[in-house]
Amino acid sequence: MDESYLKSLSAFRERGNYREMFVNALSKICTDVKLGGVRSCLAIGPGVGWYEIEFIKQCEANISKFIGIEPDHASAEHLRTALRSSLPGVESQVFETTMENWESPGKPVDLIIMFQVLHYIPTGERQEFLKKIHDSRLVSGGWLAFVMSIPTKSPMHSADIVFERLGLQQTRWEKTEADFLKAGFTKQYEHEMHVKKDLTDPDENLLLFYQLHFKNRVITLDDLREAMKWPISEGKVDELHVMVIFKSTN
Repeated sequence: MDESYLKSLSAFRERGNYREMFVNALSKICTDVKLGGVRSCLAIGPGVGWYEIEFIKQCEANISKFIGIEPDHASAEHLRTALRSSLPGVESQVFETTMENWESPGKPVDLIIMFQVLHYIPTGERQEFLKKIHDSRLVSGGWLAFVMSIPTKSPMHSADIVFERLGLQQTRWEKTEADFLKAGFTKQYEHEMHVKKDLTDPDENLLLFYQLHFKNRVITLDDLREAMKWPISEGKVDELHVMVIFKSTN
């Protein structure tokens, strides 16, 4: 991908208060979850890395090594710059590939961060994917920080309706949580983030963000404009996200 992906992601995030809600969630979680013993971190699909770096700082992870797996070239370049400026004393590596194709050259890490990336893994392959990172990428007793969007209780007044109108169903949180537990993780902390988003008058960058979620069929911009009509086009809608801290078990 090129800079157009970053523009589309920026257009989507600027429409709501996700960053504010994320920071608020960290202030609550990091009061109870202390990661001072963490020395190494693997971030899967971190994009430009703002949220991952903020998590590391707020939860006081004392890392000396950061590994990022980011397939988008433009995002990876921004991530390298952010790591140099925000975590200057940390040895960092950024690999421009997917987690499925990455061959780990080193030891398991103390912390894995997966923010808004699990939806890129097909539903039927998620438990196997989680089992692999639990068994071979994370030390015993290691931490996994996770964020994903989940269906709201009122889909007609949420951003979920755009995907539903186009035939893309979101996985319920209960199913995803069960996949983590079956893979060997235990849940330590959970916090819901209620985000407000204004999707009125969608421009091409915003439409492109939604379009990129459909890998197996063609969705035109006109399809998206139609899907984003009432109630999306008439004011703010809801988004629900969950931030969860897991720990690996033997």
